[in-house]
Amino acid sequence: MKIAKHVMPLMLAAGLFSALGPADVYAREKIDQVSLTFSLDTDNWTELNVESGDDGYSVREVTLLPDGMGDSSTPCAVVVLDAEEDYYFSSIKSKYFELEGEGAVFSEAARSNSNSTMTVSVRLKDLGEGQVESPTNLTWTDTGIATWDPVGGAGTYSVRIRRNGEAMGTASAPQTDITVYNLSTKITKTGDYVFQVRANGIYRKTQSSEWVDSPVLTVDEAALAYIQAHAAEDTGSAGSWHQDELGSWYQYTTGDVPKSEWRQIDDYWYYFNESGYMVTDQWIDRYYVGSDGKMLTDTITPDGYYVDETGAWAPK
Repeated sequence: MKIAKHVMPLMLAAGLFSALGPADVYAREKIDQVSLTFSLDTDNWTELNVESGDDGYSVREVTLLPDGMGDSSTPCAVVVLDAEEDYYFSSIKSKYFELEGEGAVFSEAARSNSNSTMTVSVRLKDLGEGQVESPTNLTWTDTGIATWDPVGGAGTYSVRIRRNGEAMGTASAPQTDITVYNLSTKITKTGDYVFQVRANGIYRKTQSSEWVDSPVLTVDEAALAYIQAHAAEDTGSAGSWHQDELGSWYQYTTGDVPKSEWRQIDDYWYYFNESGYMVTDQWIDRYYVGSDGKMLTDTITPDGYYVDETGAWAPK
């Protein structure tokens, strides 16, 4: 199932519900129970598969909310079901739903379209259980910047550096959500340098990968002078905006261009599409970005919904 880019609030109940008249009861057969099985796509950790177990209805749309919904930080899913022509959904009580996989627990449900459509929200307590793979293709640039390939299921990466086999610093390893980290300011002496990277899972149930070592970067006097001449304080987070006829995008000093993801830039959150362009005037899951691309917080969206101080849709 593809993850929807726009999730309308689940409980728009008052405006959507319609009563099931006596004629409809006799004309259609009721669905006695809804059975759903959830499984995370192992090739794409942000894609959730949902299978329906009985005849009479099918899955139309699945929206995965990795950060949870409302006051809960447990990953959630919102599933839209369609009844077949001669069937209708007969209940929204928790016992009406049989849920399996990923620790699925019923949260709430609503019917609409003369009870032909069911929208159900579930919490996925065991989503992402397991361990992410280790980063690969670790590489040094000649200016002391560390790079590696993205890891499926990773939300952040921890990075640390060693010189001549010895750890540098005692503080906990810094984290980044991109696959680039500028270590140039850490290289202040000649020697053999290695950086280490560990992938950290998106979900609470996901174990981090093992630490992986990069190839050795041998720094002699000439290399040290070159790195210090090009050293920068930012760790891959600084950059600049660019624009063309298709829109605006952001490029970091390390060359990275964010795509299909959220990024916090100068204290504001932006979403960039698969081509790297900033998205405007639309919902991204349960968050809304305005005409300037900034995620709205603690306000009413143009289509009339309240988003809280974190930017998430919050029913009032």
